[in-house]
Amino acid sequence: MRLTALFLLCASVASGQEVMAPRVITNRDAAPNITATAPTTQGSMWIDSGGSSPLEKDFAVRVFGEEGLILRTVGPFDLGAYVNTTDSFDQHSLDWNRFARVSGGLKLVKTFGWKGIDGLARADVGYTVEHRFVSGLSAAAPSVDLNYWMGWNPYAGRLPGSSWGIAALNISPTELHNTLFVDYVKQGVTVWKDKEHGTGKPLPSLIAFVQITASKDAKHYDWNNFTREGGGLEVLVPTEHSTFEVGAMYLYETRSVLPRTGAGVEIFIRFWHGWQDKH
Repeated sequence: MRLTALFLLCASVASGQEVMAPRVITNRDAAPNITATAPTTQGSMWIDSGGSSPLEKDFAVRVFGEEGLILRTVGPFDLGAYVNTTDSFDQHSLDWNRFARVSGGLKLVKTFGWKGIDGLARADVGYTVEHRFVSGLSAAAPSVDLNYWMGWNPYAGRLPGSSWGIAALNISPTELHNTLFVDYVKQGVTVWKDKEHGTGKPLPSLIAFVQITASKDAKHYDWNNFTREGGGLEVLVPTEHSTFEVGAMYLYETRSVLPRTGAGVEIFIRFWHGWQDKH
């Protein structure tokens, strides 16, 4: 069974509550198929390094890993369990960018497809433990979130795009009783793609893209309330089970709690790998 990048939709938020989300890489990845015979295990890990906020001018490295188990199919939904961890470290010792977080619980997953758009919606109910290294704060609390991811890649892979969003309560227990909303949209144009030179060889692509991220929370933390718009260039190298990205983008950021704006060039390097058992 071919692995689909849909598995990686994660309920974790890192570095100013940025989430690294999956994207449809090829037509092969565009057909979701979560489970054939339950129980089945599936998991993913990713590394996201670079800058994401022109106002913070910070370089951060975020590492995420999740192992999940689909227990059974309930109507159109897949019911399962998960455990994941997120670790974040940064250059300038910003409290919200230096933490370790572990979460586990139950998940309800539904895949969908409509007119060339494929995606996944997921609800998580669990318990999250977090430690922040700068302030020394530690906290634990029940957590709930609803999230989605959808991707498209029409015209023979020339217009890859994706969108994801999350609404979460206590996703960061050190911000107890806080509700966070984040939404992200990215649209790319494939400028160049390597021609296939044999089975199994990675086929790198050069992609120009524009993107926007909007974030808002209930407790009005400055780092959680912003919009970021911009665009750039990236080299993307997909394989059957992994993706590697390196690129640069120009971002314009607006903060709404302490009103201010900023702009700048950010460099990023990202890696994702996913797996599932033979079922």
